[in-house]
Amino acid sequence: MFNQVSKKWLLYSLLSSLISVCCVYVLSQSDAWQQLENTAFDAQSSIIPTKVSKTDIVIVAIDEQSFAHYQTCWPWPESYYTNLLKRLNQAGAQAVVLNLSIDALPNANEEEASSFASSITASKLPVYFAKSQSGQDDSLLNYYRDAGAKIKSFELLPDLDGVIRRLPRGSNSISDAFSAQNLTNNTRIHFIGDTNSFVTIPFVKAVSSNLLPDHIFKDKIVLVGIDILANTRFGNKAIDRYRTPFTWFSGNTMSGVEVHANTIVSVQNGLSISTLTVLQTAFLALLVALFASYLFTAASLKKSLLGLAKLLGFIVIISLFTFYHSVSLPVVSLCAIAISSYLFYFVLGFRKQQRQQQFITNAFSRYVSDQVLHELKDNPTTLELGGERKFLAILFADLAGFTKLAEQTQAEQVADILHQVLTAHSRIIVKHGGTLDKYLGDAVMAFWGAPVACENSVEKAVAAAIEMNATCVKLSEELQRQGLPELKLRIGVNYGEVIVGHLGSDILFDYTCIGDAVNQAARLESVNRLYGSDVLIGQAVYEQLNDKSHFTLIDKVVLKGKSQAVNIYCYFETPMHQQTLAQAFSAYCDKDWLKAHTYYQSLYSEPELMALCKLFLERIEEYKRQALPALWGGESYLDNK
Repeated sequence: MFNQVSKKWLLYSLLSSLISVCCVYVLSQSDAWQQLENTAFDAQSSIIPTKVSKTDIVIVAIDEQSFAHYQTCWPWPESYYTNLLKRLNQAGAQAVVLNLSIDALPNANEEEASSFASSITASKLPVYFAKSQSGQDDSLLNYYRDAGAKIKSFELLPDLDGVIRRLPRGSNSISDAFSAQNLTNNTRIHFIGDTNSFVTIPFVKAVSSNLLPDHIFKDKIVLVGIDILANTRFGNKAIDRYRTPFTWFSGNTMSGVEVHANTIVSVQNGLSISTLTVLQTAFLALLVALFASYLFTAASLKKSLLGLAKLLGFIVIISLFTFYHSVSLPVVSLCAIAISSYLFYFVLGFRKQQRQQQFITNAFSRYVSDQVLHELKDNPTTLELGGERKFLAILFADLAGFTKLAEQTQAEQVADILHQVLTAHSRIIVKHGGTLDKYLGDAVMAFWGAPVACENSVEKAVAAAIEMNATCVKLSEELQRQGLPELKLRIGVNYGEVIVGHLGSDILFDYTCIGDAVNQAARLESVNRLYGSDVLIGQAVYEQLNDKSHFTLIDKVVLKGKSQAVNIYCYFETPMHQQTLAQAFSAYCDKDWLKAHTYYQSLYSEPELMALCKLFLERIEEYKRQALPALWGGESYLDNK
């Protein structure tokens, strides 16, 4: 094809990639650039706060309401804290974290300290104290340590702009005491939201057993700290408030105790934000630069700007995606690399385009019309491909357990087993009149009804699925006799309108089909793992089957990206339990939870139904506590793709 890139231009592209990466690297070492990256981090934090359905943290706030009630000068007497410890101990709290400076602890006299130490010793709860700042007397903390308290560092490290983003360092930090992950020096806090994102109870209410029920504190980590906006209670001492990534948008500052609550949630749930290492950053930057250069050199000057916009949008979307999965990318640097690559191409590309258009004129002016020639000059890299709309039966099949098999088996044997499986699948598909579309690793896609019309396409697709599954069972049994892991085939079959034809790019295209029916077939294959099933078919397939005896309705689901529920039917080789399963699902749809629970529980001991029954038993218990819509008919939402 025409759109091959010359070796000379390829060399220019590689050179521009290296120059872009080097220039951006030098700039990224400046404080101003780091501030831009930090601002991007703040924006991502505001867009994608931590998704935590439930936290085990409660904040007891030393706030204006408590001060107004007690009308006592600061620091408060030990009886306040002693009463709080007794209350939390009685309620069954998990731990108590006192985020207070040393001069705020009971220290008016030896009697007060001794009384408070005795309450710590008598308490069943782990009690954490903040380590004193350097230069302060640690004797009081040591006294409380001897009484059973744990001393941890509560130091927060703001960045140059005064914003708290990084987790406290060191194994002695309070967040490390609740950590479920290995933290690096540059791990960042994934805040769950702006201020007041946690259950916060005024100190004066927390100490009284009459005002709040025990379950509020039961099994909770209770953080006690100051939460006052104005410094009106503590003389000349600095108030314990900090700027966070949300401050740039809301203007709010966050109390130190709530910042620590966020750090604990981050490390406790393994949701802290990790940053890339230098080598990872360099590799990613070079990858973006190379892709940008290729993208721009394969497009005209008019379309390269659109390509730049798409690439920048892609970088932003990928950065948000990785941020959601707790990895922060240097998005500003990556965007800068893309822009610099574009500028390099724009400078050198104009002359290349002139030569390209001259080549098109010389090569094609005698063979195409002036209008076509003009279109080629404007967009010489475009190959118009297309297809036609047809109703097809689509099958997706994937091997469960193949990764485990590959880990325990020599590469040659893995290749041989994969060859056996794919060969068997292909022969079965062809035998039943199907079109083998593609292999996706250990997965197979096929369809019936194109390129040649196929009668009874649904029947043939289902017959192929059943035979493929039976063949895989035999192969798995043979592998298990050899001491290898079990292999299980997951198959999804769907029917619907798709676009089928030669589809692809100007470099590579294939005869394939695309459309919503294809996506649903793939999702049916995927959700087998949810039910522990082997073969699932969609509602459109079931309606066209002549022999429905081996298929049973097991669920009504709204697949990801859809709004309407579809019926899912499962294949059973022996119809022994199909009637009971049908009765169970019917009672489930009627909200007859007792009857549904009885049916599913009776089938729970069957190995092939255990996963399915466990799923519905859990749903039943969950739905009992919910007020379902009056028109609810058994549908559930599935998030998997």
